[in-house]
Amino acid sequence: MSSSTTAPVLINQRGAVRVITLNRPEKLNAFSNELLDQLEIAVSEACEDDATKAIVLAGAGGKAFSAGNDISRLAGLDAMQAHADMARGQRLMLRLHEAPKPTIAMVGGYALGGGFELALACNFIVASSKAVFGFPEIRLDTLPGWGGTQLAVAKLGMAHAMEMVLSGQLYPMAQCEAWGLVSRVCAPDALEDETLAFASLFTNGHPFAVRMAKQAVLRAGELPLAAGMDFEAACYTANFGTPHALAGLEAFLQQGRKKTK
Repeated sequence: MSSSTTAPVLINQRGAVRVITLNRPEKLNAFSNELLDQLEIAVSEACEDDATKAIVLAGAGGKAFSAGNDISRLAGLDAMQAHADMARGQRLMLRLHEAPKPTIAMVGGYALGGGFELALACNFIVASSKAVFGFPEIRLDTLPGWGGTQLAVAKLGMAHAMEMVLSGQLYPMAQCEAWGLVSRVCAPDALEDETLAFASLFTNGHPFAVRMAKQAVLRAGELPLAAGMDFEAACYTANFGTPHALAGLEAFLQQGRKKTK
């Protein structure tokens, strides 16, 4: 599956991996209203497609994953309109974070402001050695509003998140790797291959089992230990009696029987 190269969002199916590309390279893939509309649709369709086992978000052009919101899009908003716009952005971030399948940001270049929030909303980040991350909003006397403050604490810890949000500085890949932000780092010319190989790690499990496992891991960062273990048990039980789980157990036992003969 692919889209017109002039569209603000491109879609490409690579086996069981759906690649969704932000396509405004002349604007460093900054968010326009049209891009956001199409991105919401693309993410929802990927989540609902049974043939898609993992979702990759990318930025066209090589210079940026996304430089965030197009400032001209925000400058004319009043407070109520800004709140509605932030609610829309947060809805997209939660959709990616809570998607029923793994989501991966492929970051080659700048991931700033809302673009950084988009990467943080994904479950994993695979980045090139030239990637740069940051929240420059404080320099404009504003702050992240698409969940960035919350997601940064979850991914980086309080101290590093606070530094990034309050300083407005841009941070190179080496620093972010040391802080544990990314899952894989590679040379720029290997980024696509490395990301697709990483995404393929998550394409073998049954979709329902993957969904339950992902939900259990996500809740670990939000619930007290006892409540988290109760949630894990509920997810385990919901999956255990399904035909695919019973078939998986039986296949394992059959392999064991063959080895003992």
